[in-house]
Amino acid sequence: MEIWTIENLGPLVQGFEKLDISSQSHLLQQMNEKFPPAVFRSHLTKRHKAMKSVTACQNVLNGATQQFPPFTPWHDLPDSPLNLKGYGLVFTAGGEGERLRLSLLARGEDPKALEDFTKATYPLQNFCNNFGALHINLALIASYCKNFNLDIPVIITTGPKGSVTERVIPEVLSKNSNFGLKHVVTIPQDERLHFTMDDRITFTMKNGLPVTVTHPDETGGPLMKLKQKPSPDKPSCIEWLESLGCSKLILAQATAIYDQRLLPVMASAAQKHDCLGVGVMRDTFEPNDPFGTFVTIKKDNNESTCIIEQGVRNETSRKIKDSNNRYFLPFNTGLYALDCDLLQKSDLPDYATPPKEVLPDLPKSPKVGYAATDILPLAKKPLILTVDPKMFAVIKTAEDLSVLAEAARGFGLEEICG
Repeated sequence: MEIWTIENLGPLVQGFEKLDISSQSHLLQQMNEKFPPAVFRSHLTKRHKAMKSVTACQNVLNGATQQFPPFTPWHDLPDSPLNLKGYGLVFTAGGEGERLRLSLLARGEDPKALEDFTKATYPLQNFCNNFGALHINLALIASYCKNFNLDIPVIITTGPKGSVTERVIPEVLSKNSNFGLKHVVTIPQDERLHFTMDDRITFTMKNGLPVTVTHPDETGGPLMKLKQKPSPDKPSCIEWLESLGCSKLILAQATAIYDQRLLPVMASAAQKHDCLGVGVMRDTFEPNDPFGTFVTIKKDNNESTCIIEQGVRNETSRKIKDSNNRYFLPFNTGLYALDCDLLQKSDLPDYATPPKEVLPDLPKSPKVGYAATDILPLAKKPLILTVDPKMFAVIKTAEDLSVLAEAARGFGLEEICG
């Protein structure tokens, strides 16, 4: 079996020569345990593929015709939780929540209270039972199951193995008896090595020892993880869902709270479609609007509905309106519903973010992973569900904790959680 040695690893690590022999040996052990040479080469190959595809993505509108995507408004659909029969729910809870943590510290929160911190489980301000967004979401799904005699399997994706979320969230589930749900599993996301612009590995110092810099597989990582078998004799999460009678799944954020009607409406809208994206109609469309945009593209006799980002869309994109000439193209909320079969048969392409700062003393470089937005162009019969933005709320900073608590009360979720 091929392994790392100080001689073959050293030239590939930024600043390796500045470490003493003990620190070099520590880093060597990490790399052999988590990222042996074959895994390293795989990550590097995926990085190169993702970087090459950046140009293609930026030029996707060249020579293309853009149209308003197929859509249906949420208020035209039934909102009974019975719509969720045959669906699995996937809640993504792997984010470190660094922005929230820093804002809590700036507000005067005791650092000791944040030792087991996760954004998904941090209590909303003055909400019952000290529930956070994840607690509320699981209590909501449990209420659907109890009141409508449903069995809705739930998958919670956490951060990578060894992360705080990977440790804390199963503890929360155990403490609350899975919130009364029959089928709940947690799965850790995969992580990738972070590379400098010249393809070198980076490290940071923690407790006096070097630790390789990594990042989760980006927003599409949880979707791709659903396809992986934990071992040859155990089913993947997709196979697990199918064994429980689920042919479709809904992907939602565990760090948001939802109007009780939203998930059932998504399930209703997606019944006859292999992939559903959830969007919000724009009354205006400014050049600096930061949100991804749903649009249908016709090019070279092919047609696909996709999500284009701020750096890709053009003036034509910003002028397109619906058939009533009222709304501009809808923007993406990050909520999806899709056929299990679509994901099982299709891999998301490797994706590179714009260059980001990872360590203050290094030039910015892209993070590589998968983008959840790339699931939509794979669909043969896509649909956009347009919703009221007041139907959900997402945690970003400490100020949002009171906003979400108030929204949850307005959605009638405190009665469910109490």
